[in-house]
Amino acid sequence: MPLPVEVNNNNNYNHNKQTERFRSRSINKHRKCRRTSTHLVLIIKFVAVFMALVFVATGVLVYSKHNEHSNEIRATNIRGADPYAKRNIWVAEKSQPFNEDGLAVNADHLIMVAGHSVTVSGHLQDADVDEKDWFLLDYQKGQGLPQAIYAHIVAGIDEARKDTKSLLIFSGGETRSVSGPQTESQAYYHVADAMNLWPDNSSVRARTSTEEFATDSFENLLFSICRFREITGSYPKEITVVSFSFKRRRFDMLHAPALRWPEDRFRYVGVDPPESTGFDLQRSTEGESKNAAAPFEKDPYGCHSTVLQEKRKARNPFHRTPPYKLSCPEMKELLEFCGPELIPLMKVPWGYG
Repeated sequence: MPLPVEVNNNNNYNHNKQTERFRSRSINKHRKCRRTSTHLVLIIKFVAVFMALVFVATGVLVYSKHNEHSNEIRATNIRGADPYAKRNIWVAEKSQPFNEDGLAVNADHLIMVAGHSVTVSGHLQDADVDEKDWFLLDYQKGQGLPQAIYAHIVAGIDEARKDTKSLLIFSGGETRSVSGPQTESQAYYHVADAMNLWPDNSSVRARTSTEEFATDSFENLLFSICRFREITGSYPKEITVVSFSFKRRRFDMLHAPALRWPEDRFRYVGVDPPESTGFDLQRSTEGESKNAAAPFEKDPYGCHSTVLQEKRKARNPFHRTPPYKLSCPEMKELLEFCGPELIPLMKVPWGYG
């Protein structure tokens, strides 16, 4: 009988020993898991701190670069400084503002530069030679138009430099549907900024604005007179027009007389590009006489000629309506007059007295 008791004791002893081993393994495994979890937490914290440091360092670098860029822009002065070429930035906080010291509103001499194209490039520093900077029709290509436009801008600025009582106006509307709703006049102004054409120590930029509705040469002149009135509150005592030399007759003999503008108060500056650009003065003069000036000879206000009406319509793809009947009420009759006879002298503001 004692034998079974001994067997049971051995079994109990073996069972207790196995239980103790199992418990010990569980404790060890639990400790390992805790150590692993602790290490993982430490790794995660380290990674988080590292990423935060990287983020802060990156932010400091970006902020530093931004400040450096901003400071360079602030340092740029349009009166005589070169444009910030990397980003093609040409206007800064210190740029000469329009009407500085009231110079624009006190002008009595209108200088008008007639527009011929719009820009299609963000890089205008070579707009004086690169046709790709301009939207050109087929017949305009290879004719030195970039050089001509540049020369007209420079000539207009130079005329304005000579007379501190002058107001320079670039004239030309939103004439090209493909290029979007930007105006010829704005394009000329941007080129003057981008190429830093404003003379040093001058007030020309403060005395320069745009007329943004004209679709042909007659409207260039007519609308610029009204634009002058909008800015100064009065009409000019003198007018100077800058364009191609072959258009002189059109302005001198047709447009100015149609507006009843006094001959002794009108001056024309004709500027052409050199022949080396492909410009052909003789061919241009013949084309001017046949295709451009001829319709105005019979229809001085461009109201009856189908050719002139179609040109104006094609050059107004965004259907803009000039506001000048409201802003220049004294010119309302002239703005509405269609001829073909010339408007009576007493019906234009400069005809009184």
